Amino acid sequence: MTILNVGSVNRDRVLRVPHFPQPGETLQALSASVGLGGKGLNQSVAILRAGGSVRHVGAVGEGDAGIREALRALGLDLGFVTGVAGVETGSATIFVDPEGENLIVLDPGANLCIPDALVARAVADATPGDWLLFQNETNQAAGCARLARARGLKVACSAAPFVASRIVPLLEDVDLLSVNAVELDQLLAALGGTDHLPAGLALLVTRGAEGAEYRHGDRRVRVDSRRVPVVDTTGAGDVFLGVFLAETDLGRPVEEAMRRANAAAALQVGRNGAVEVIPLAGEIDGLLDAAP
Repeated sequence: MTILNVGSVNRDRVLRVPHFPQPGETLQALSASVGLGGKGLNQSVAILRAGGSVRHVGAVGEGDAGIREALRALGLDLGFVTGVAGVETGSATIFVDPEGENLIVLDPGANLCIPDALVARAVADATPGDWLLFQNETNQAAGCARLARARGLKVACSAAPFVASRIVPLLEDVDLLSVNAVELDQLLAALGGTDHLPAGLALLVTRGAEGAEYRHGDRRVRVDSRRVPVVDTTGAGDVFLGVFLAETDLGRPVEEAMRRANAAAALQVGRNGAVEVIPLAGEIDGLLDAAP
């Protein structure tokens, strides 16, 4: 099976700062680095490195040969990654404080210009029963969910950045919704309570240091976060979802998929960066073998 990921591709600039800037304050960064990111790309790489099969569907600036080469070096299939004239590849400026928490400002760029025809072609090329994953960082959320449902694909939505007016109308076309605890509260407030969630919708709820939970009907599967030194939380939620989907698609039970996703997220927060430090399946195995 294959996971089709209609997702963002960003060039990240990461600034480590002594504290997050206040209005009117000018800070000198402790360090600066440039790498790859975007929720979509993070999730695609996490799926790939966990052993899953993924095809990324997205857009970059038309003349951005450097980003294409970087994506190719990651091992991604670029058959559904297109160049768009007149815009730049998406970018993010990420501030990271000494506790590893982050503050992110996005310039979506080409991520808001993914052509309808490209998505339609990618979905038509998929096999019924495959997964389609999408986030709220591109222009394709509603369109790709409807196409995927009509094609017989299972649909997963990473509901960030969370905007209730965009997410709520899509829920009937979604099988798995990934949110953090704050986003879940916002979603339930917009719906008027848990009783208004679609009956067949599964939820994957990440809670930072408090772990994560899978909910489907009356079923609850919870994992506690591993107590590890936190260097940088950038991409940890994306890694959790990507690994969970990969493991689920490989046929692992939900409990095992949660356990492996939790280990992957623990490895991620102990490292500086996003895409370039996403753990491999062997590293996940090593952490699970080394500790309960």
